[in-house]
Amino acid sequence: MNPLNIFKNLPFYLRKKFSDKYILIESDDWGLERAVSSETIDWMKKKYGEDKFSRWTLDTLETTEDLEILFDVIGSYKNKFEYPPVITANFITHNIDYTKSENLNYEGLNSKITNNKYPGLKELYIKGIKSGYIFPQLHGYSHFDLTLMDKYFETEEGKEAFGKKFFTSRSTIKGNLSFLHGEMSHSNFQTNRFEEACSEFENFFGFSSKSVIPPTFIFDKEFEKILIKNKITLLQSSNRLLSTNKKRYRYPYFRIKGGLIRSVRNARLDPQPEYKFYYKQCIESIDNAFKVRNPAVIDFHRVNFSGKFAPEYRDRTISELKNLFDEIYVRWPEAKFIHTQKLNELLWQH
Repeated sequence: MNPLNIFKNLPFYLRKKFSDKYILIESDDWGLERAVSSETIDWMKKKYGEDKFSRWTLDTLETTEDLEILFDVIGSYKNKFEYPPVITANFITHNIDYTKSENLNYEGLNSKITNNKYPGLKELYIKGIKSGYIFPQLHGYSHFDLTLMDKYFETEEGKEAFGKKFFTSRSTIKGNLSFLHGEMSHSNFQTNRFEEACSEFENFFGFSSKSVIPPTFIFDKEFEKILIKNKITLLQSSNRLLSTNKKRYRYPYFRIKGGLIRSVRNARLDPQPEYKFYYKQCIESIDNAFKVRNPAVIDFHRVNFSGKFAPEYRDRTISELKNLFDEIYVRWPEAKFIHTQKLNELLWQH
């Protein structure tokens, strides 16, 4: 056996093992506003060409229709499982404020998600929490490297994109998908914004987040102390995190190290033709996780059910989600769906 492989797999070998069959569904990008209108999409077709669109180009802030459809599916399984499906909804707390054009400014959830701007949306969040359909956690401040954002704002292209109310539009175009990324990169000098994100999250939902998933899976070690200072105790998807210099971390999974627990993601549901992570593949990943006594943690981004500009994609996702839950019930009726904060609590208790 190659000794390098042993070192590479140390986080797995030294992991904490579980006797129960836990399933978590972690969904990133909630609260993040991308394209806001069909006029914006038409502008992007002319500027970049529709053939250059990625699935992120048509991603939008979740709508009340999106959530009602999603909650209907989750609710239909409430009496099938002792621990029924619940989604960890990872929220971005601040979006660009397009009403102020002299500088790049941001508005928090409390200002953005109002009945004047998005009628009924916050009420649905609260309904989802109370019904056990979702449990919010923190994703980040803006999803992007704020230092790079400021620099881009000074460019002609940045001004144009701002005027079309989709400032980060280029980051959704094929060949540019890493553009402006790195909120938790050492290149982002506005680290104080993370504290603002934590505060905004608590003010909006009424409780603090104890876990975080670094946007776009970029995480530099300097941010560990910032997380701990803000009472974050679990890092989601640590097996997929990379430093700005593309280096991986080798911390044992599901164990406390330096004040943080490193969780993983070991399954995906991304039923999009270019990604091809459908429910059957997800079931195989869940099975593999259970065989080695790991929780099955499913990566399920918001874009999969964001239907404002991509209703067919949402419909396909909902169908795949139903198939997934049905197959889980057949194969593992004893499985326990829990949210990330519940996993966090269980790990800190032992």
